[in-house]
Amino acid sequence: MTAEEDVVRTIMVQALELPIRPEEIDVNAPLFGPQTAGGLGLDSLSSLEILAALSNHFELPFEDVEASDFQTVSTLASYLRRQGNRVSQ
Repeated sequence: MTAEEDVVRTIMVQALELPIRPEEIDVNAPLFGPQTAGGLGLDSLSSLEILAALSNHFELPFEDVEASDFQTVSTLASYLRRQGNRVSQ
């Protein structure tokens, strides 16, 4: 588990007001897959809310984020690392 993954999970839970603790989110679970298949069951509106919250937190515009960057918590954290952002605890 990386610090970026921990922050992404925390921001997701807060932004979407999910009824779970951040550590309950599997960093490799598909964000948009059905919950019955292990996904989080998020929709396109959820993705916009997550991007807005991450953009605000990291002060990053997220203009070049690709669909492949937005598959799991882990891929979002990798995107942040590629952008050179450091996560502060």
